[in-house]
Amino acid sequence: MNHSFGRRAVGFLLLVCRRGKAAAWIGALVLCVGSASPAAGQDSRREALEQRRAERAEQLEPYEPGKLESALLYLERTRLIERWFGGLDGWYPFAGSITRGGGIAGGAGYRQHVWRNRLRFDTSAAISYKNYRAAEVEVGLPYLADDRVEISTRFRYRLLPQEDYHGIGPDSSRGNRVSYLREDKEAGARIAYRPVPWFETGAELAWMGLEIGAGRDPRYPSIEEVFTEVDAPGLATRPSFMRSGVWASVDYRDQPGNARSGGLYTVAWQDYNDRGSGQYSFGRLDAEARQYFPIWDKKRVIAVRARFNFANNDPGGAVPFYFLPTVGGSDSLRAYRNFRFHDENALVLNAEYRWEAFSGLDMALFFDAGEVRPDWQNIDLRDLNTSYGIGFRFNTYKDVFLRLDVGFGGEGTRYFMAFGPNF
Repeated sequence: MNHSFGRRAVGFLLLVCRRGKAAAWIGALVLCVGSASPAAGQDSRREALEQRRAERAEQLEPYEPGKLESALLYLERTRLIERWFGGLDGWYPFAGSITRGGGIAGGAGYRQHVWRNRLRFDTSAAISYKNYRAAEVEVGLPYLADDRVEISTRFRYRLLPQEDYHGIGPDSSRGNRVSYLREDKEAGARIAYRPVPWFETGAELAWMGLEIGAGRDPRYPSIEEVFTEVDAPGLATRPSFMRSGVWASVDYRDQPGNARSGGLYTVAWQDYNDRGSGQYSFGRLDAEARQYFPIWDKKRVIAVRARFNFANNDPGGAVPFYFLPTVGGSDSLRAYRNFRFHDENALVLNAEYRWEAFSGLDMALFFDAGEVRPDWQNIDLRDLNTSYGIGFRFNTYKDVFLRLDVGFGGEGTRYFMAFGPNF
């Protein structure tokens, strides 16, 4: 008897006893390889291996992915993320906010391209836990003239029951915080022209109907308990407006939803024509500049923004308080409440240093400055309200879908959670 073969046989039996079935197969393979007659056992070894493979295949259970993997596979299969961010036709979820300070909202929408992809139809509805509501229908022709021209119409309804107001001017008291209800309806059309991919200009025309009522935030007084028509123009009336406007923008960002290089420069003028008494007719200018400076491989970015807003009423008239430019909150001064300051002129400056903490999460250190004034000549760059802090951006390469910011300074520490990028 071959002693080497005998030792291998004993080893095989020990493996069976100690390790179980899996070790038995391995031991059997070693036993066959170590046998004393390789030429005679060539065919028998092949047959044994094939038989064992067949037996093991019968014993294998179907693979069951875990919960996280199952969720990712579902998102991939349904392409839900692409629907959410506007890339695909069909039903899509709405998760975000209806307006700043309105709370987390959820809803659904439906989008479809028809007529050989020339006509786009999009409708959505959402409600937040603060009972903010919105519904919108948009019909457009987005690909005219070799994708250079887009024409669209929009119908929108919003109910905003807990909007904040502190009064007008840079010295308004935070102790005067009140809430008010704003209900608006809008129907309008716009045309946009893009002669080159990075430049767009256009015009719009819309009708707006508004209702201002008692606020529904139980923590604060309603607006009519603290303010009058004098310090909250438009409070006692229900005007409707025809709004016309023009705009132009230069946009050469690498990814508009999560920019890491390039810039965006926009300017827009809107004329609000009071269709009733004419007392609340006014014009408004909005200008903004954003620039992104990548460091090395774009995993570190310095982002800066400057925003200027100017509202100018007709002689003898007034700008309604709910249309005044504002400063404060998650998109401007992050150590102040949303809509903290109102006035006819507003300036906001922001700077952020962003870096990739790991895939899917960027962090940011930020500094904000800004103020409101009744006249733009009175804005003093040496005496701006300021804040600073740290932020977290949960993102994909193309989009920021959730943002958390903690702001310090100003009127204390503020925490903001918002959907989408700040700038």
